[in-house]
Amino acid sequence: EAAPFLFPPARRFDTGRFRLVSSQNGAPFDRDLVATLRRGVPGSAMPGWGWLAEEDLWALADYVRFLAVEGLREDLAEGARRANDPLLLAESERIARARLTPNRALKVSLTTPTGEAALAHGKSVFLQHCAQCHAADGTGEPEPRLDEDETLNWARDFTAGFLKGGDSPRELAYRIRAGMPGTAMPPTELAPGDEADLIAYVRSLVPEGTAERLVHRRETLEARRVERAPLRPDEAAWAAAEEISVVLAPLWWNPEAVHEAQLAALHDESNLALRLSWEDESGILRLFSEATPIDAAALQLSDAPQPPLFGMGSPHAPTNLWHWQALRLEDVAGALDLIELVPHALRPNRPETARADVPLYLRLLGRLEPSDQVDRITVAGVESIARAERVPSEVHANARWQEGRWSVVFHRPLHAGGEGQIALIPGHSLQVACAVWNGAAGDGGARKSISIWQELVLAR
Repeated sequence: EAAPFLFPPARRFDTGRFRLVSSQNGAPFDRDLVATLRRGVPGSAMPGWGWLAEEDLWALADYVRFLAVEGLREDLAEGARRANDPLLLAESERIARARLTPNRALKVSLTTPTGEAALAHGKSVFLQHCAQCHAADGTGEPEPRLDEDETLNWARDFTAGFLKGGDSPRELAYRIRAGMPGTAMPPTELAPGDEADLIAYVRSLVPEGTAERLVHRRETLEARRVERAPLRPDEAAWAAAEEISVVLAPLWWNPEAVHEAQLAALHDESNLALRLSWEDESGILRLFSEATPIDAAALQLSDAPQPPLFGMGSPHAPTNLWHWQALRLEDVAGALDLIELVPHALRPNRPETARADVPLYLRLLGRLEPSDQVDRITVAGVESIARAERVPSEVHANARWQEGRWSVVFHRPLHAGGEGQIALIPGHSLQVACAVWNGAAGDGGARKSISIWQELVLAR
């Protein structure tokens, strides 16, 4: 259901192609599938599933292989039927299984050289073999390549830490030796010394810790009890709050998407305050911008022990969504009406045409404050968001943008005041997920960054 909203699109298993492999023939071992499931694909919509039990990860990998074999078999059989080829039809299952059976494992050296000479040599190897796609500085060329299935694919930016398979010497050696099947990255055979120095150089491009920082992890956040739950993001009470970092994945790839946020929580036995904050260089409130969408954020809550992963619930497990926008048209509707009455602008509904020496404009088009309104939406799947009813919420927001950072406090009574609302009970836990829209990057609608579920526990 979520697939139409993702870019790059979700992988089709029936092609028999897997990107992260460690075999000589390009077919994945079970351990390759498990490693990808555990870590996810940082920088994409695919989260890590490392919080699943180990036996569940291996069972999931087995099922993925089953889907791939069946899908490839059916694709081969359909081609045989179209070509009226009974031999290919009879052999389709055997061929599918053979293509997806790894042969010998790649043998890699785990010795990583150090020193300026090794890095200098590694850079020269990089410029010769990698820079055409990854750019001379490792940031990735802006022009995409076409994958085998004709979908667009951008070379990864090493300096941002967006490595699909991690930055360990072993994983980088697998990417060099096996390439990434189905993509523009081919397998490459290098002399052992060239390969080792290249790996050392690529690792030097990745800021320390970033490759793992972008991996989704489930955390537990305790909402500690205080005398009064704070309303504003800068109140001193937040010093007593526990805060966790939450990894966000862009559903629609954008290098300027938000990839991380911080979430803190406090309650006073009557109200819950959740503070969501993230870096945003612009944070500009535009009154009537036709080109730039609005910054926004949402929190999603579920009292189900295992809610659906993709953050908009399912028909069997609907969830509550609290949606805040930095600026809403209804918040400035009165100002718009008054502006239309003033004859001092050629196009008075556009701020840039308003004369700053007119007192009325100074008052109306001066500093705009972020909205304090929050819509509550009950969603039962990704597609349900378009037809879901937005209702005024008992949740209120207080937002500030300061020094390149948004901080938004969502404030709600613990008591569930209406149908479909979730009761917030001290001593109990629930699941919370985050979403952020970066307006300056063109985010809007399904274009956003989302987290996986985190556990929220209200302290007694």
